[in-house]
Amino acid sequence: MNLNENVASLLKGQMWYLATYSNEPNAVPVVFKDVTADGKLIVGDVFLETTLNNIKENKQIAVSVSDASTL
Repeated sequence: MNLNENVASLLKGQMWYLATYSNEPNAVPVVFKDVTADGKLIVGDVFLETTLNNIKENKQIAVSVSDASTL
């Protein structure tokens, strides 16, 4: 999946909030992340035990990001 250039730039430049759900809902800020050239989202595994467990059970995630200067 190729991302719109503006979306990719926003994802690369801002902190993400990653939400997952399985047995326990969870939303966490993510600062160790990147977007590949083909649009894949990469997340660093730092204190994400509940997030990882939820992804193993339910592959769906939600990512929220905004530019604080322009909202």
